[in-house]
Amino acid sequence: RTMRASRRQIFWIAKLPAAMSEFFAGLRISATYAVVGAVVSEWLGGFVGLGVYMTRVRKSYSYDKMFAVILIISVLSLALMALVSLLRRVSMPWERAERKDQDQ
Repeated sequence: RTMRASRRQIFWIAKLPAAMSEFFAGLRISATYAVVGAVVSEWLGGFVGLGVYMTRVRKSYSYDKMFAVILIISVLSLALMALVSLLRRVSMPWERAERKDQDQ
């Protein structure tokens, strides 16, 4: 405001970059919960998907297949977390520069 910036300039230059760290933290948590939520919803009322398959193999006592599904769900969650972390690194290049300055 002292430099006579407009509201749009204040938002884009100061407020949005300051809030991106919290945004990506929430996105990382919600990415894993989205996978769990999808599987649980398939348990309760789905006709296809990993949750339905998991229920079927549990009822047939095929626990090796059930653990394979759990492994697939875990890998999918980790892949989504890695994707969000990559997106964060690309979207926030100033964090890498700050870390390099602190390491030196």
